[in-house]
Amino acid sequence: MTAAAAWVAWWSLAFWPLASFWNTSPQYSYGWLVPPLALLLAWRRWQTRPMPEQPTSWARWVIWVSAAVVMPAWIIVQPNPGWRLVPWLLALSAVAGSVGLSAQAGGKSWARHFAFPIAFPLTAVPWPSHPEEVVVQGLMRFVAGATVMFMNLAGVPAIQRGNLVEVATGVLGVDEACSGVRSLQASFMAALFLGEFYRLKVRSRVALVVVGFGAALLTNIARTAFLSYSAARNGIGAVGQWHDPAGYTVLTICLILIAIVANWLRPDDRADQPAAETAPPHALPPYIGPVMGGWLILVVIGAQAWYSSKTKGESSNWTLVLPPEAKEEPLSANTLGLLGCDRTHVAHWRSRTGAHWTLFYLEWFPSNGRTALLARVHRPEVCLPSAGWKEVAPRQSLTVSAAGFDLVFESMQFRDAKGTDAFVFYCPWEIVPGQPGRNSAFSDDTRTASLRRVWRHERLLGQQTAELIVTGLSSRAEAEASLREEIPSLLRRAEVTSTAKR
Repeated sequence: MTAAAAWVAWWSLAFWPLASFWNTSPQYSYGWLVPPLALLLAWRRWQTRPMPEQPTSWARWVIWVSAAVVMPAWIIVQPNPGWRLVPWLLALSAVAGSVGLSAQAGGKSWARHFAFPIAFPLTAVPWPSHPEEVVVQGLMRFVAGATVMFMNLAGVPAIQRGNLVEVATGVLGVDEACSGVRSLQASFMAALFLGEFYRLKVRSRVALVVVGFGAALLTNIARTAFLSYSAARNGIGAVGQWHDPAGYTVLTICLILIAIVANWLRPDDRADQPAAETAPPHALPPYIGPVMGGWLILVVIGAQAWYSSKTKGESSNWTLVLPPEAKEEPLSANTLGLLGCDRTHVAHWRSRTGAHWTLFYLEWFPSNGRTALLARVHRPEVCLPSAGWKEVAPRQSLTVSAAGFDLVFESMQFRDAKGTDAFVFYCPWEIVPGQPGRNSAFSDDTRTASLRRVWRHERLLGQQTAELIVTGLSSRAEAEASLREEIPSLLRRAEVTSTAKR
């Protein structure tokens, strides 16, 4: 295997877990464009490459140390694509290895010259979860607040509820509360790409990133205001008609604005003229390609062997059935697309005590790690604050026994702006082909739970979550007692045959 083929294989392994994010998150769907754009930038850099220097002494060490990281990272990421640290490790290993190859072929000058296009794919790697949540949630509230202000100025009554906008005909869809600020990450990628494409100075590149941020914010305000106005005038159903076209339009306008500013900042003297003197790169040691390629093949085969067992048989799991008095509520196509689940139940009913119950039951059939990623994204502590609810009490664990299962619920208490308390009980459950199902870990140390899946050779896991919300009760103790009464009539045993989707 040549070094070029091994290099392509290395980057393919780095991009594989990122594809789950690119396919499931509207915020990162632009990721599919990043690899070809990176190649374009690398080609342009190749036209202006400096004379190669002698290979550096550290180049081979960087290559081999980076390649060594691939094995554990590749094994860990199989059941845990949502653990963002691991895709970062894979991407950084590919970046470091590519820099090492550049330094081996042309010395330090080549490593510096090609550093930007090599590192550019990092723009498609999802941000760390906590910083992303803080930034995006804050911006979404700002967008909702600005939209409400403009709507009221235009004479259309509107109220802000967290990240949502309420108009006379209803609340602008909950899918908007969970989907983030559209085009924000894409605007950063576009600003960095155009800054490099036009060879802007550092200050101009920073200014272009700021412009991209502002463009993303303004276009999202315009999009939300347009959808809110459509909902107020034509009903909530009109939102579904305009949802996707408005999203694509916002992204297009945002990118056009960034491109216009980038072209305006473009220097008069073209810095992308071919170099006056060029020379072929130094030949790589002949063993680098075969050794690196053989190692990457071993990585893939080793991971497959590690997870090849425990994928057949039947799993004893549960499902929820609705009470006769329940009123089921269908989810919109946009919400279903955002959730990406295979089975859903959303229903409301009143218990004998007069308490109002809401059930969200979601199920993802056994598949690759994408199911775990989707199940982790939509949790009460993420989605409810987006809808205007504030968590007001420490979380607790509550075990409820029914139908032969001991289900561990995470007990939470939220309060809205009107002072209404909602008691939330959330139970995530892993469907393990060939084994009994089990509760997902509740602890904040999700890294330990992720490593435990690896140790147990579990890759193709199904996921199901039951979220029950009760209002009209005065205390958490009363709500927990009511949950114990409700669950036995809702829970049923379900035998799940392993039909894992790879």
